[in-house]
Amino acid sequence: MINKIFRKSVARASVLGMLPTKCTGYSIDKRPATYDSYEFTLPELYRKIAKEELREDDEIREQSLTQMREWIAKHPYIRKCRTDASFLLRFLRFRKFSVPTACEALERYLAMRATFPDWFKNLDCDEPLMKEVLEDGVFTKLGQNQDGRMVILFSARLLDTDKFLPIHQGRMLALMIETLLEWEELQIGGFQVMLDFTETVMKLYGSWGMTDSKIFMDAVNRSYPIRIREVNGVKFPKFGVTVLNLLLSFASPKLKERVVCHKTMMEWKAKISPELLPKEYDGDLDLVDMRHKLRKHLEDRRSVILALDEMDIDTAHYASLWNQSNLVENEVECGVAGSFRKLNVD
Repeated sequence: MINKIFRKSVARASVLGMLPTKCTGYSIDKRPATYDSYEFTLPELYRKIAKEELREDDEIREQSLTQMREWIAKHPYIRKCRTDASFLLRFLRFRKFSVPTACEALERYLAMRATFPDWFKNLDCDEPLMKEVLEDGVFTKLGQNQDGRMVILFSARLLDTDKFLPIHQGRMLALMIETLLEWEELQIGGFQVMLDFTETVMKLYGSWGMTDSKIFMDAVNRSYPIRIREVNGVKFPKFGVTVLNLLLSFASPKLKERVVCHKTMMEWKAKISPELLPKEYDGDLDLVDMRHKLRKHLEDRRSVILALDEMDIDTAHYASLWNQSNLVENEVECGVAGSFRKLNVD
């Protein structure tokens, strides 16, 4: 469907989205009177990565932005959408400047947020549960490594499993992704994810059911325009292996190849650049300071993230993307027990 729309919609007028709307400085008018100009201001490392890995240069970037904006302006189902360069470039970079597939990624992203609002809308860092996760230090941005990748630390043992269900964990991750995507460095360099499962309990894994897993993995793997370059885990318990296999069953082959569970903490720590290694792992980085900086970044962009909810797409045309008719209703409640049976695990 996407390729047909891409070829035909540029020549088709739409009656939707006629009134300009402003939200925290970003227009969500699909056909604004003017578009913002873009200038590449990142360090040379990112220009090099963009050219070598994403096929991005000044000419291709400008042409692609123009084509994508024309496509959005005449799209029959997109009603309201940001068209600023920073927003659109995350999709173009995600799809290595293939404009048709970048447009498809944007469609899927908008449809996902509208289809599952409980998971992906009203992402507020001031929401009590969100604040608690941030204050507990479950997620921490360590910085950029020598390869230009943004290094994120997830400390699973700090998550209160009595309070935070899969949907809460998913919402926190969605907030992190949306906020971090405001960094162009992340759009270009991608993520290096460091997962520490030391001292985690069964309840963390037992709450994840088939439906939750599908929604979560589709978001991470297909619907969010993120480049996951590495996933390094350590101290992953045997009783969590089935859940990991369930999650990875919804992942692309490329993502599966990038997930590594290390045998030792030493092996895992060796994957972190020395200057980004926290004190808790025998390095010099102050995690408390890094958490405060992340919190400040989230607060500064709070209104921008909340304003994403004002974008709009007619979801009726995308229902088949998340067809869950084959799932029995009680799977949401039965958690991993139901998933074990599906995987024929005793």
